[in-house]
Amino acid sequence: MKGIKTFLRHLAKNKLYTTVTILGFAISLTFIILLSVYIGNELAVDNFHVHKERIYRLENESVDFSPPIATDLKTSIPEIEDFTRTLEGDGRIMASNGQQLKVNYLGVDTGFFDIFSFPLLKGRPKEVLQAANSIVLSKTMAIKLFGTIDIVGKTVFINKDHQFMVTGVMDDFPESTHLVYQDAIVNLRAFQRIWGFENILEEYGFASISIYFLAKPNTDLPSKASQLLQKFKKEYWLYQEGWANTVVFTPLKELYFSTKIGTGTKSNSKVFITVLSVIVFLILVLAVGNYINLTIAQATARGKEVAMKKLLGASKKRLFIQFIKESISLCLVAVLLALVFAKLVEPTFNNLLDTRLNLNDKFTMVNTAVLIGAILFIGIVSGMVPAINITAFKPIEVVKGAYGKTSKSMYGKVFTTFQYTVAIGLLACSWIILKQTDFLRNKDLGFQKDNIVHLEYVAGMNQKEVVKNALLEIPGVQDVSLTWQSPLSGGSNQTFDYNERSVSFQEFAVDSSFFNVFDLKVNFTAAAYSKDGVYLNETAIKELELNEDAVAFNMGEDKKPILGVVKDFNFKELRDKIGPLMIRQQQPDSYAESVFLKINGKNIAETADKIKATYTNLIGDVEFDLSFVDETIDQWYKRDERAGMIIGYFTLLSVIISVMGILAMSTFYMRQRVKEIGIRKVNGATVVEILKLLNQRFVKWVGLAFLISTPLSWFFMNKWLEGFAYKTTMDWWVFVLAGVTALLIALATVSWQSIKAATINPVDSLRTE
Repeated sequence: MKGIKTFLRHLAKNKLYTTVTILGFAISLTFIILLSVYIGNELAVDNFHVHKERIYRLENESVDFSPPIATDLKTSIPEIEDFTRTLEGDGRIMASNGQQLKVNYLGVDTGFFDIFSFPLLKGRPKEVLQAANSIVLSKTMAIKLFGTIDIVGKTVFINKDHQFMVTGVMDDFPESTHLVYQDAIVNLRAFQRIWGFENILEEYGFASISIYFLAKPNTDLPSKASQLLQKFKKEYWLYQEGWANTVVFTPLKELYFSTKIGTGTKSNSKVFITVLSVIVFLILVLAVGNYINLTIAQATARGKEVAMKKLLGASKKRLFIQFIKESISLCLVAVLLALVFAKLVEPTFNNLLDTRLNLNDKFTMVNTAVLIGAILFIGIVSGMVPAINITAFKPIEVVKGAYGKTSKSMYGKVFTTFQYTVAIGLLACSWIILKQTDFLRNKDLGFQKDNIVHLEYVAGMNQKEVVKNALLEIPGVQDVSLTWQSPLSGGSNQTFDYNERSVSFQEFAVDSSFFNVFDLKVNFTAAAYSKDGVYLNETAIKELELNEDAVAFNMGEDKKPILGVVKDFNFKELRDKIGPLMIRQQQPDSYAESVFLKINGKNIAETADKIKATYTNLIGDVEFDLSFVDETIDQWYKRDERAGMIIGYFTLLSVIISVMGILAMSTFYMRQRVKEIGIRKVNGATVVEILKLLNQRFVKWVGLAFLISTPLSWFFMNKWLEGFAYKTTMDWWVFVLAGVTALLIALATVSWQSIKAATINPVDSLRTE
């Protein structure tokens, strides 16, 4: 108890040391807690499924297969117990005489709720999807439509015309699944009516669904992949024509981190999670190392206390345990502060990473035990080096005042260099990420993206002309285009045979206003107008090996007139290069899914309100969204921007820790050279000369950190940029600026202590020594 009182007096006497140590530790642990919870949540995705070890998704280079493949494999592979196919749809849902609400639904097979463990609040897993018109609503959608979940047997309509009977209510999909949130689950056979695709389940030519298999217990389904590949190469057109070359049964637990995105799924980057894990480790190393650095820097201040205790008979073991206890006590205070800080910044962190941490739910008995264990571990590790260092004092040297001369810290020099290596590297990386994000957002995409409003087309196909004319009458609206697919969706894939080879195009269907709305450049050909005529982009002309003045090409057995050549523009994220594009013409009976309105840019909010009001009058009580094209494109790069911001915050933290570390080292260093400074001043050295002498060592450390961090950060950023078809340059000045910034911060920190040491009266410093 007496030792604790002495330690508290030491903390009260050295307020700067106490504040820097505890606050630095607490801020670092705040990041560690938040990131650890996030990483834990991400790694636990799909853990709640009872059969998670037996669920596999069939994959090739993508995840797209034909519906009959599932039934074929169930029949031919005895290791398969069950399967479910998935196909995502969206539209409008309504109860009788109710409002039409937006709905996202997933078409599946009858075994879906047996394979996956999504809880049903109403209905039985084996029964809810038996009929083709069965529908299982989410809890939220059920309450929106009916105000209750007791709705089994009720009737709902999708897109007005398609009637379904509610056979079950499921709990809302949790965040911890690779499947995206769905408002409803329907039997896959429902697409026969909704899409008018009567033979969808038997059509091998339609390859746009995902297939999940449940393997029988104690079987090895993935081992059948090579055998299946040989079968597909002989019998399945997707492999015969070279569109797919591999077969893989991917375990459920790997799907969330897969780069292959299936229908109705979401993912995260395993590399990103790995980077965050490294960040957690680095923060912990920096925090513990900084505590050690600061404590050793204060060692001389406690030298007399230790010397007196040793002279009075205290054993080295007793002193060692005392300092470990002190370290654990400081760690406990820092952890408690960190928990408070973590709760305060949780909303900001959730917004930054587009997640929900729910820290309150993490306070379980198990997690509390882990936290106590972590406090003890970090406290012991953090306290060991200072304890060994301080208890090694020789009392006689302390009494003579010789300890300050002999105590050196190679550890401090190495750790300070390491801190600045991390800080400089992260500064450079965060600036390059932000530079790339800015480049992507401001790159000329080849089409006009500003002042264009986007609406979902939810009216009838026979109302297209009425809707367009009504929207054109709104003041501020310059032009209106109705389309199927667009630069926002990336188009629909169209594959056909051309000159004895398969070619793959993306496809839009647009009206005549499309080119004006998006300000696209078109070179019209001499081809006579035809409703079957198409427009090709420049890349498509090259892919077909045509001249720019070509007026037609063979598409399978048909001859397609080329009405014009469109100057290349980006219609996908800038991670992908521009591919071949075919633009068909919207016909009166063609399907349209989007409305784009070109506005004059004046009174935008007022114009948007008028558009909403006019559109609502046209379509009735139907829920719809209004967005702007430029804002939608900005969303494409949100993930990269978030990664840059996360690294930016960690950079700030590492700089703060580095400042604390170099402040500790400079304090330690100046105390060792007090007598030398006094002698130099007596011999005529100026304050500027002494400042130069004291600061040059720290400049060397930062310089060495710059030499280490620059090639490392360049290597990792170059690898990251390889994922983009269009990328910014890694200019040399970014790395130099990062180094100079770190150097200025270091000099500002060190100079504070250097000036204090250089301006001390030499008589006082020599008398003290």
